[in-house]
Amino acid sequence: MSLVQLRVPPADPGPGGGPLVDSQARTVRYLRVSLTDRCNYRCTYCMPQRPIEYGPRSAVLSLEEVGRLCEAFAQWGVERVRLTGGEPTLRRGLVDLVRRLSAIPTAQGTLEVVMTTNGERLEALAEPLARAGLRSLTVSLDSLDPARFTQITRRGDLSRVTAGLDAARAAGLAPIKLNVVALDGFNDEELPQIVRWAWSRDIVPRFIELMPMASGELFVPGELMLAAQIRARVAEGLGIALQSDDGAGVAGAGPATYWRAVGGAFDGRRLGTIAAMTENFCQSCNRLRVSATGQLHACLARDDTGDLRSALRSKDPDRLEHVVRTVLGTKRDAHGFNMDGSGGPTKAMVSIGG
Repeated sequence: MSLVQLRVPPADPGPGGGPLVDSQARTVRYLRVSLTDRCNYRCTYCMPQRPIEYGPRSAVLSLEEVGRLCEAFAQWGVERVRLTGGEPTLRRGLVDLVRRLSAIPTAQGTLEVVMTTNGERLEALAEPLARAGLRSLTVSLDSLDPARFTQITRRGDLSRVTAGLDAARAAGLAPIKLNVVALDGFNDEELPQIVRWAWSRDIVPRFIELMPMASGELFVPGELMLAAQIRARVAEGLGIALQSDDGAGVAGAGPATYWRAVGGAFDGRRLGTIAAMTENFCQSCNRLRVSATGQLHACLARDDTGDLRSALRSKDPDRLEHVVRTVLGTKRDAHGFNMDGSGGPTKAMVSIGG
């Protein structure tokens, strides 16, 4: 049976019923689903230099299974699904999957489907994805210098990414966000330029603090730029003030805190910081993550998982919900990241999509 022929069930409470609420009274409304653990880039902070051991293709969830999974989560109150990787545009059938997921009913209408990508293949895919129902897009881009961009991605072509961003804007995808991992001594001097470039294209730039994934293997403490330093560098470089609506940032649907430029030519423009290391956002976390092989992660920073793949492939109709609610019960009140690079999970970022 093809993906587009799958029956879309009504949004009822499901066998156990009720929203997904953890022990800290946080309600899960947001699901991140990795479609593949493979990537056409080898970003230095994301993928270890050592060879990655991939399992058999049969271990990866089929698109039909992804559809069934998202239907179930929508029944339990999830309103937004973010497709990630690895690199999600490498997955065949992506456009059909977006069309399928964007038709799933929720209490608020239909599922909001968004995606994070490196943008390498976006030029050809932006318009079909927009027609299929993709709501918005986040593109990872850590430098506007072609040589530096290739250095950090180990193989990327900056011109292809910028062409993809232009195609996404032309297709009407909005908002478009730019994710930038800020690294002291690497791209720190570029941050104001990146903001100016993004704002001139109605793109919202967001700067991410380096996190100690892969047991800290890719973490260099001296490269860590703190969110406060990032905002100060941007403000100084552009000659602006940054201010939030409530003094602590404007919350979005995910982990970013947003700030607005005050006065001058950039008045009202927004940028975000994602500061897991120094401005912990765990208390407001509304997310669960599913790896390409169907492992459910309650937290990016922990290795605890639940096996959704086996549940999906079993004949027990209640097993999937049992696994989900069991994992939800393990969701901690905070991560374990430490400033020296310890306390992180063994998994690399590429395996879970951020």
